[in-house]
Amino acid sequence: MSASSDFAAIRMAIAAFPADVATDAIGTHRPTIDEIFSPENHAGALDTSSPIVVGARGTGKSFWSGVLLQPALRAVAARAYPRLGLSNLKVRFGYTGLAGPDGGIDQERLDACVSSDASREDARAFWWATILNAVIATDERQPAKVKDMLVMARSIEERDKMLASAEGELSAQRQTLLVVYDALDTVATIWPRRRLLTEALLEVAWAMRVYRSLKLKLFLRPDQLNDDALRFVELPKQRTGAIRLMWSTEDLYGLFFSRLAMGEPSGALRAILGSLRLPSAKNEDIRTRQWLLAHDQASQVRLMSALAGPFMGDGKFGHKKGKTYDWPISHLGDAFEEVTPRSFLGLMIAAAQHGVAPPQRAITPDGIRYGLRAASRTRVDQLHQEFPWIKGVLAPLDGLLLPQEEKKVFAVWKKAGTLREAFDDAKHQDYLPPFPAGSSSGSLADERGLYLAMERIGVMMRRRDERLDMPDLFRVAAKLLKKGAMAPA
Repeated sequence: MSASSDFAAIRMAIAAFPADVATDAIGTHRPTIDEIFSPENHAGALDTSSPIVVGARGTGKSFWSGVLLQPALRAVAARAYPRLGLSNLKVRFGYTGLAGPDGGIDQERLDACVSSDASREDARAFWWATILNAVIATDERQPAKVKDMLVMARSIEERDKMLASAEGELSAQRQTLLVVYDALDTVATIWPRRRLLTEALLEVAWAMRVYRSLKLKLFLRPDQLNDDALRFVELPKQRTGAIRLMWSTEDLYGLFFSRLAMGEPSGALRAILGSLRLPSAKNEDIRTRQWLLAHDQASQVRLMSALAGPFMGDGKFGHKKGKTYDWPISHLGDAFEEVTPRSFLGLMIAAAQHGVAPPQRAITPDGIRYGLRAASRTRVDQLHQEFPWIKGVLAPLDGLLLPQEEKKVFAVWKKAGTLREAFDDAKHQDYLPPFPAGSSSGSLADERGLYLAMERIGVMMRRRDERLDMPDLFRVAAKLLKKGAMAPA
């Protein structure tokens, strides 16, 4: 067994992980080379033949956008995914949600090009203009302002002429131009405009299928792509072909152990691995998925058992509390049973910061449970950034026992006036309300619409017996109760 000092060093290293693991495609929070971890099933996020990538907040949309946009990081990804031809890519911005010297396009610049009473044709012209602008930048010319490209974008003949010329040049060079669109949830703050812009972009993406060397990559949230009010005729095909960013248990532990191995300088992890007869690895092996601990569950279980003990309880019957390897995954999933790296790493960081360091361990079961509370608070805070109405909707449910009949949940919201407050605040603060007033999904007098909005984003779900429930990831921070489950803080 390794010395206590090794476990103490590991504990300190985990506790020192950056607490905010969010990234942007551009700017100060863009991904770095040491953060790259390449799950096998994320290849589609970089594949030019897959134009639409879908993922909830924290699954890696902006991370992979940032990797694509940086040549040095793209070279690393090319070694991890050698079949994708990433070394032959030229990558430019289409929309990033952030403005800056790198040419990022944000909502303010979009609004300057597409008026509040814009038609579908106007919206399509804007997206075509972003592609034309990317083509100009690829030719090493100074890109024009997107607004200045709108005239050409509206002319089918001029637009096609420019794209055909670029296609020919890229093909002769055996290169592909990829135009990346990230942070697309920021395009609008009212439902009709978001739908207009989303539909127009999807139409343009579909039209771009005719080009072999000019490709688009759209990173979208599930609720945006799956909006029932979208009416583009080819949308079902696009939804079917979309790549979903998901993280398996092995991927999450692989990311966790890889960050530890690449950032821990003292050799403590190597000593612990050696005592378990598990291999250590060089950084390049880790980035290219060659390290056993990056993907092999049996090896991951052994290391996690060494770091935290095998079970969540002590004594003869400690196994009844669950395995330390499985417990975080089973409690961090949303209503779609998806766990994000942000929540998983957040739990581990908080676990390493909790209480007194144990002998011959890096973290404890109590620390893991504390980590869930911390991860739950963080996840709700992060969700609030995307859906500013969420905390106001959760607050009246404080103390409610789950699972619960829908009429009782709806009665709580009705008594608190939750719907009216949500819509009033959305109007005053200029953000999207839970659903469009008067839509088929609900109305101001219909709490069912509010539940459906929460169901769409994975915060609530309906059990087989029709009662409503909430995953621990949100329930703990929202202070709802559940028999036999972990109590809120």
